[in-house]
Amino acid sequence: MISARTGVLCVIGNPIEHSMSPKMHNAAITALDLDLVYMAFNVPPGRLEGAIAGIKALGIIGANVTIPHKINVMQYLDEIHPLARNIGAVNTITNVDGVLLGSNTDGLGAMKALKECNVELDGMNIVIAGAGGAARALGFTLAPEVSRISILARRERKSKQLARDIKMANDSTDVEGFSMAPSIITRQVRSCDLFINATPVGMHPNESECILENDWLQPNTCVFDLVYNPLETKLLEMAKAIGCKIVHGLDMLVYQGAVAFESWTGICPPISSMKQAALVALDNRK
Repeated sequence: MISARTGVLCVIGNPIEHSMSPKMHNAAITALDLDLVYMAFNVPPGRLEGAIAGIKALGIIGANVTIPHKINVMQYLDEIHPLARNIGAVNTITNVDGVLLGSNTDGLGAMKALKECNVELDGMNIVIAGAGGAARALGFTLAPEVSRISILARRERKSKQLARDIKMANDSTDVEGFSMAPSIITRQVRSCDLFINATPVGMHPNESECILENDWLQPNTCVFDLVYNPLETKLLEMAKAIGCKIVHGLDMLVYQGAVAFESWTGICPPISSMKQAALVALDNRK
């Protein structure tokens, strides 16, 4: 029963109707029998500063931040976690006695999803396709754990800039940027231990698209697709048929939410409840 004592969590974005965060977090809240509620608030860009002030004024415990606010929100927060500052984006706000702390849980969610699938990152040679926000989050988070990262992007300039940024923060890791020319992709993918698709290729409604050709993968390569709609993309179907270990994008979505939930409550949420809620929400979109 919601009362004046019920703590409030939320997600802010524009648009916000697509967000699965309320389903996932409220499922965890129900499973743990906590006096909390998780809401979704549509915040147009011109209202962002007021919305952040409202988090303080209303005593909202924490918030997720989604498009288009992940970068602009940083200027309105009191403190930014170093990892989020390196990434250049915040997706989680924690209100600690009126002090708003910004963090980024995307890369940590990806790391937890990989470890849950028994992927040992230590010493790995990984390839990340994409140079956008998701690729930045994964690159900065995974760099201390692996030996080499190759960034592939259609605009080679972007991949090289991201590689330089990651290298500056993690000088012990070999990081390079490349174009997505077929000959380069083939060479990089065939020699890697882990391939991560951090692009929208294969996302609904373009399920027939695949970022790789069938003969570019090796059976001993792990394939991680951040796309979660559809649940099993053409890339993952192809990788599974070859014998590769696969990691689903939905797992990253759930785990990044779980990291945020724990930062707000101090409680590790039930992953199974959150994942089931996400699966139901995804199925309802069909």
